[in-house]
Amino acid sequence: MHLIHDRGNFGNFGPGYSYGGWGLADDLLWALLLLGLLTLVVVLVVRLLRSPASSTPTPPSTDRALEIARERFAKGEISPDEFEAIRKALGR
Repeated sequence: MHLIHDRGNFGNFGPGYSYGGWGLADDLLWALLLLGLLTLVVVLVVRLLRSPASSTPTPPSTDRALEIARERFAKGEISPDEFEAIRKALGR
């Protein structure tokens, strides 16, 4: 009967068992890969949730257009009739 315990025996797996050949480094690589994938998923979800609001272009403000028309009228670049035409076209 053999009574000497083999210190290299890890449970039922036998001496020096390793599922990837790299031991702790293999575990670390898998953990980093999982963390990277999780980060990627979070970034994509955040971008998808923010995408509809930020992707629609906002129309130029008619207030700004009217302000420009007023400035041009004040500088004498457009006549009173042209200013009124611009104002009516903007719905003001």
